[in-house]
Order: sequence, then structure tokens, then C-alpha cells
Amino acid sequence: MSMLEPLSVRAEDGVVLAGELHLPPSPPPWPAMLFIHGSGGLLRWHRRYAALLRSEGVAVAMLDHFGPRGIRRTVHDQERLTSEHMARDAHAALAVLAADPRLDPGRIGVLGLSKGGSAAWRAALRRFAGSRAFALHLALYPGCETRYADMTTTGAPIVILVGLADTYTCPHACFDLVPHLRAGGSPVEIYGLPGAPHGWDSGAGRWQDPKGVSYAPCRFVEIAPGLWREEGSGETWRAGDADGRRRAVARCRRLGVAGGGCAESTRLSDGILRAAVRRALLGGREAGARSPRAVSAL
Repeated sequence: MSMLEPLSVRAEDGVVLAGELHLPPSPPPWPAMLFIHGSGGLLRWHRRYAALLRSEGVAVAMLDHFGPRGIRRTVHDQERLTSEHMARDAHAALAVLAADPRLDPGRIGVLGLSKGGSAAWRAALRRFAGSRAFALHLALYPGCETRYADMTTTGAPIVILVGLADTYTCPHACFDLVPHLRAGGSPVEIYGLPGAPHGWDSGAGRWQDPKGVSYAPCRFVEIAPGLWREEGSGETWRAGDADGRRRAVARCRRLGVAGGGCAESTRLSDGILRAAVRRALLGGREAGARSPRAVSAL
């Protein structure tokens, strides 16, 4: 049996997303994890998560959300494909994965990085979910600037990891998000990694992009169903009004983003990820002690 198979998913908008399904060496049925990439697209180094999770006996699905839509990156324009759209893609993928007889439909999680992390926590909201729910949501350095009028979740556990030195997304907004997700019905853990920049797990050197768009200063709040306001500027718009949304974004966004790899932060986040996967997808198999240098919110 091949350890790598092609994967295709028809998204809600009719686009067929292409990707890979990485299979573990153990016999099926397997738990599975859907991986969602960030605004840089699906990159070669992302396969480190396929290797990490396969070693735990977890199958890993990796999709390209951009290429089939004619998008290379959204770093300079995050509105080209929103995290909401990617959350809906995630549920389309969940339906495909749950139909695979080799995968356990009750043990499928979702892991997202950056923009993909923003999609991963959104995928826990009932408003984006389909007939099935993910068993676990893992969001690494996500954007947390959005509050919906209805934050009801599927009840699945959510684990958020943020870098306390991240200037691309705002880690403090994620700590503020947690009570809303808990009130919506999910158990939530959040970890702040000391000194960790954006993309600490990439293995890359420090980088910056002066044209990159950050929503860190923005606070998008759905003040009534379908009615949105950016809190800092007071700009309002209706759901589906792309021009209104862009006006609000233009008034709060910041240009200039940076990040880089950090080996110690990667070690910490890998440990937290493994522990969460073992609890939620592997029947509570002994996860080992967590490092005290990872700061957990109460």
C-alpha cells in the first residue's frame, strides 16, 4: 500500500481542491487530521506535520486552497480568499474524509497555521459546520480579530497556540477570543509561547515583507446577524458587501509583516500538539508531561 495518495475535494463554490493524503504504516482504520495552510499557500515544509502525525498513527490530508482558484498567495491581499471560505472548504474536506472506509469518521481533526489557523477555529462554529463535526481543532498563530453574533460551537475541543513575540497576528486577541468560544460550548486551551515569532515552526530564518497585510489592529464584530462593524474606525457593512468589507479593512489594517523559525518554540508546540492529538484522537494515550515554559491560559 502506498503511504501517499492523491486527494481531491469539491468545495462549496464548485472548485475542486487538489492535495495529498498521507497514510500511517499501522493498519486501518486510522484517525485523521486535515491540515490547512496559511496565506503563503501550501509549502514543502508543511510536510513536517504529515511526518509528525503519521508517527502517531494519524493519517494527514493536505489540500491546496489557492492554486485551483488561481491564487498564489494572499499575503498582500487577505480578502482574495477569506478564512471563512477556508473553514467551509474544511467541512467539505471532512465529508470526503469521513466517507473513506479506512478512516474513522469520529476521529478526524483539523490543524491550521496562520490564516489556516483562523479557519481551524472558525470550523468549530456551527455556522460553518455541515452535518459532521471535527473531533479536534488545532490553531497555530491564527488571526483572532473576529467576533460573530452567534459563537455557538460544535462542542469539539479547541487548542490555540500563539507566539508572544508575534507581530503579524495579535496573540492578545486570541486570549480575548477564548471566553467567547468557551461560552459557545467548546473546551478551549490556549498556550502562549515565550519569545515565539509568527511562523516559529517553519525552520526558516527571520524574514519580513513590507507589503504584507496584517489585521492585528482590526476588530471585526457582527453587531447583529449580517451587520458588521470594525470597532476602531466604526466602519459598518453588510454581509456579502465585499466593497464595504474592503473599506473597513483599509481603515484598520497595517502594512509590514515579519516572522521566522524558532527551534525551542517548535519543540514546545510539537509537544502540545502531540498531547492534544493523543487525548482527542487516540483515546487518551499517555501524552507525557508538558513543558512548564509553555504558558497556558486558565
